[in-house]
Amino acid sequence: MADLMNIAVSSLVSQKTALGTVGHNIANVNTAGYSRQDVQFGTNQADMFGGQFFGTGMSVSGIRRISNEFITEQTRRDTQNNSSFSAYYEYAVRVDTLLGDDATAITPTLLNFFDAVSDVSNDPASVPARQVLISEGEALANRFNSVYSQVALQNDTLNADLESTTAQITAIASQIGGLNNSIQTSGSLGGVGGSPNDLLDARDEKLRELSELVGISVINNTDGTVNVTLGTGQALVVGVQSFTLSANSTMSGVTRHEISLTSGSNTVLIGQGLGGGRLGGLLEVREQLIDPVFNEVGRMGLAISDAFNSQHQLGVDLNGNLGREFFSDINANTSELSRVSVSSNNIGTTSFSVSIDDTNALSVNNYELRYSATTGNYTLRETTNNTVVSTIAAPAVIPATVALAGEGFSINFLNGAPADGDLYLITPTRFGAATIDAEVSSTSEVAAGLPIKASAPFSNTGTTKVDAVQVTDVSTADFTTAPLQLSPPYEIRFVTATTYDVYDVSNPAAPALVTGAPVAFNPDEPNNIIANAGLTPGYEVVVNGAPAARDIVTIAYNALGLGDNRNALLLADLQAAKNMGNGTTSFQGAYAQTVGGVGTRTRDSLIGQEASESVLRQTIAQREAVSGVNLDEEAADLMKFQQAYEASARIIQVSTELFDTLLNSVQ
Repeated sequence: MADLMNIAVSSLVSQKTALGTVGHNIANVNTAGYSRQDVQFGTNQADMFGGQFFGTGMSVSGIRRISNEFITEQTRRDTQNNSSFSAYYEYAVRVDTLLGDDATAITPTLLNFFDAVSDVSNDPASVPARQVLISEGEALANRFNSVYSQVALQNDTLNADLESTTAQITAIASQIGGLNNSIQTSGSLGGVGGSPNDLLDARDEKLRELSELVGISVINNTDGTVNVTLGTGQALVVGVQSFTLSANSTMSGVTRHEISLTSGSNTVLIGQGLGGGRLGGLLEVREQLIDPVFNEVGRMGLAISDAFNSQHQLGVDLNGNLGREFFSDINANTSELSRVSVSSNNIGTTSFSVSIDDTNALSVNNYELRYSATTGNYTLRETTNNTVVSTIAAPAVIPATVALAGEGFSINFLNGAPADGDLYLITPTRFGAATIDAEVSSTSEVAAGLPIKASAPFSNTGTTKVDAVQVTDVSTADFTTAPLQLSPPYEIRFVTATTYDVYDVSNPAAPALVTGAPVAFNPDEPNNIIANAGLTPGYEVVVNGAPAARDIVTIAYNALGLGDNRNALLLADLQAAKNMGNGTTSFQGAYAQTVGGVGTRTRDSLIGQEASESVLRQTIAQREAVSGVNLDEEAADLMKFQQAYEASARIIQVSTELFDTLLNSVQ
């Protein structure tokens, strides 16, 4: 028959355990990741006596951890989504402000610059107008430099953020490996004893913290440990072993950190495919904001420099000299070399540079150039979509140049020999905003006029008139063999109203006929009299009207450009010209597209952040409803188990009194 004392003691011990568990819950009400624990009671095996079963009391069968694996996993997923959006928005709003604020944006300075060009075209002899143009050109170059510097600062901050984040990931991965070891060595999940609830809570909290930093997948093992893999499928934690995640630059010239995973002596790059968490958000910032803004603003700087320089060099300044480059040369040697970065793993010695051939054809892409010893070819691959742009046979003799007309640039093989697997990063536009500089410093060097003057003398008896002069190339011998004059100067002499001859009048006393048979002329409509005569001196003169026989048109070098605004007008026209995106947009339009794209991505990231934060709050509330400690419930349980404990103690007292009565009766 059951022993009343043993029954009471079993109840007393069990209720004490329950009270301790309730106290443990209350003590950890504010502990992050803590899951409420619940004591599971069980009835002891009954004794059989006289054909009847008599109860023998109770015992604690286990302490259950109130946790829902699905909600725990959902919390991790929602945490990594929210953290990713938050990291993205943190940087996006800075870049958006940089590009859109009038104090830092390029558009206001660009408009001021072209306003100054227009002022010179209105009064080409004005020294103050010319000085303002030079000042605004310097301001425009400085604004490009400033935008580049600010984006570069964000890039440096992002690289430091990547280093810090990967270091935190490595530390937490190590802690998870340690917790795996503690859980495994406890032996409780291998079939002996109960669950190490507090260790499981600690590990789940570390997994949640890890999901704030990077997207992960968690795999439960039979021995109670977990494996953790990244979005690329690479293992970060395997049982008790963890690996090292790091961020560092692998290319010379470009401060662009790549993510690598190290296991023992083996290190692999795993940046592509990583997503979720702060690390995923930072990588998206680089791919969708930092690199595109570098390239888009750089392309704009190259396009403005090239277009303005090209037109300015077709003009003539107040000294009678051909115009010089107004902005820095986009194909200066240092600029060409800066467009190629070399992998730190290369063993070959080939060096390259990149020259810009057509800023209108430039994209905002970066490219990878990789050499294969098997094929003897280089493969040029665009990095955004990972598509092959061209396969280039390694030149047998270098130096050599390979033009990529569709991309707007050429690759220059300078020297050295390649090795299998050599990798180069080509960034044609990344530094375009950093290298732009104003070169013209003297008001007399502003080439507002054109170097060609053509006129029909008043002595003509017909209505011959010069409609336009078009200068396209000042590198021809006509301009270079004799400074401040044409070589040769021409004179157009009409034989009849519909034909003309062209003479070289280098020696006015003995003009030399240049054309053979008289050239046909169409009265009262524009005639390209230079091209129609089969001449290619780098300029064209358009003549109209109804000439009479012996009418002439004189063509000479415009050595005195004072008061000539023809080139200034052409320079002003560049503001509206579609010189970017293969003729689809203007400078201002291209910048507006860049600002609009960044603004859209910033807005999308804000919406994503707010939505993911709302979802995360709901998931956390759901977890708290299941696993969180409710002080009201715990207070009720505390009273219930206290009363049961006191009742059990009373049973012991009754048992003692009965035993004493029994002893006294025997005496």
